[in-house]
Amino acid sequence: MCFRPADAQAASKTCPECGADNGYFDTECSKCGAKLESRGPAPSAGAPGAPKMPGAPGAPGAPKPPGAPAAPGAPKPPGANS
Repeated sequence: MCFRPADAQAASKTCPECGADNGYFDTECSKCGAKLESRGPAPSAGAPGAPKMPGAPGAPGAPKPPGAPAAPGAPKPPGANS
């Protein structure tokens, strides 16, 4: 998907010193050399009152070793039903 600005104005920067139109990615004016401000989205801390983004979950712990097997029961006497 390709993003294209709605008009040519959105794709250019105007020099604050001389008023010349410059390319969107230019950092200096092509006519007078003045520094151009970037027009990217300003970094924001989020909306006021919005919940904070949780951090990454921690790594799971090592698995526990298996327990010792149960001791065998005493032998049943012959003829005993269980």
